[in-house]
Amino acid sequence: MTMRFTLTLTAEADGGAGRATERSVVAVIERDVLVPETLGLTLAEAKEVLGRVQEAVAANQVAAHAGASRRCAACGIARRVRGHCPLTCRTAFGTVRIAAERLRRCACGADPAAGNRASFSPLADLLPERTTPELLYLETRWGSLVSYGMAARLLGDVLPLERPIAPEQVRRHLHAVAAREEDALRNRPDGAPWTGCQRDLDALPAPDGPAYVGVDGGFVRDRAGSWFEVIAGKYVPGFRRDASEDAAPRPAKCFAFVQAHDDRPRRRLTEVLASQGHTPNQRVVLMSDGGDSVRRLLAHVGPEAEHVLDWFHVTMRLTVLAQMTKGTCPDRGWTEARLRDLERLKWLLWHGHARHAVEAASGFADDAWGMEGDAEGEAKAKLGRLHRAGEEFATYLRNNAGQIIDYGERHRAGERISTGFVESAVNQIVSKRFSKRQSMRWTQRGAHLTLQARTRVLNGELEDAFRRRWPAFRLSPPPASAAENCSFGLPLPPTVTPPPAHVS
Repeated sequence: MTMRFTLTLTAEADGGAGRATERSVVAVIERDVLVPETLGLTLAEAKEVLGRVQEAVAANQVAAHAGASRRCAACGIARRVRGHCPLTCRTAFGTVRIAAERLRRCACGADPAAGNRASFSPLADLLPERTTPELLYLETRWGSLVSYGMAARLLGDVLPLERPIAPEQVRRHLHAVAAREEDALRNRPDGAPWTGCQRDLDALPAPDGPAYVGVDGGFVRDRAGSWFEVIAGKYVPGFRRDASEDAAPRPAKCFAFVQAHDDRPRRRLTEVLASQGHTPNQRVVLMSDGGDSVRRLLAHVGPEAEHVLDWFHVTMRLTVLAQMTKGTCPDRGWTEARLRDLERLKWLLWHGHARHAVEAASGFADDAWGMEGDAEGEAKAKLGRLHRAGEEFATYLRNNAGQIIDYGERHRAGERISTGFVESAVNQIVSKRFSKRQSMRWTQRGAHLTLQARTRVLNGELEDAFRRRWPAFRLSPPPASAAENCSFGLPLPPTVTPPPAHVS
């Protein structure tokens, strides 16, 4: 038994003469005996049907728009048609080829659409980018999550496109979307720092619980074969004071930028705080590895901000010193004494004794330098490296002495003392897209723009970014009753019926 399914598209519009209806056959699907390969629709059939439906819908939309935009908005007189120009627009369901009308400027002299032009195309003005926001969104989303080539192949596999998308097109469109967001951030007024006094802070309503911001760095290979630094961070909100028991907590947010390219990194951090409802009297704990670039970024964030040196990075440096000490000196007694010094240094840091810890680290370096003078050969070289490592660690503690806290007390109170949540964020933001098994090399601008798109995807903010440019993008669909009664207020255009697709 052969079954035949005919798909008919019905177009309705309310014009001046009442409701007009047009029906056209867009596809005919035939099926024989049921087999797993032909259950439902195949991917090729779905692509063909969607392409035909889009052709019919787009043709009617263009014809209706042409009829509605022909009259001058100033005087109401119909403009003269100068001619037609071909226009190609790429959508998520294929390429739409349109013969766009070109209209002459109205003789009244007050034509707002024409401006100073002798002729213009309303449709070309409406579609300046020649790519629909839906396709731009898909290219930006998948181009930020996987490589450009893989994103292009993925979209080509699932979308009814006439020709494959080039990886260069994905890269170019992603950079254009991210650059538009960067321009919007640059044009927004800077948030003024807090200029009030303690009395003004006390007068504010009770804030939410303390929030944590962790910042760490990663490295990306550039086009010359060297590396440049990428800063990535994550914001973890505190408890909401006015929220009900069943209210969902605020989600964590991440951010990233290329240190050498971004001209306002601190503004990026304050934007994240503002988007999470941060108030000047809310406590925020800023955690980092103590690097110079990160320390400058976290300075002057707010009156209740506290910069804390990450315990994980401190213990990691101590572990490296201990491993170097074990294989440096043949004198076992000296080695055991230095290992005890490192244990004491760790105890001082755990309890927040920054000044004594700096002195202990300097003493450790001096002991290595003293033993270096009496050593010979390979032992002398190893002790020299240990001496330099000890001096670097002492300098590191001295530069970050103001950020060393009583880690033991914080740990017993249940507060965060380590940026483990940031390590996972760096892996998610930077490593998975830029480093791990990725052979691509990057420019600083290209990596920075890709990071902006990727963080918006991970934060669930990409659709909001598109809605700022196209307000009707992916709005919630209206109820069925409202959809049945909705009207665009345009007359039904002349019949435009594409040939049906016969799929068997």
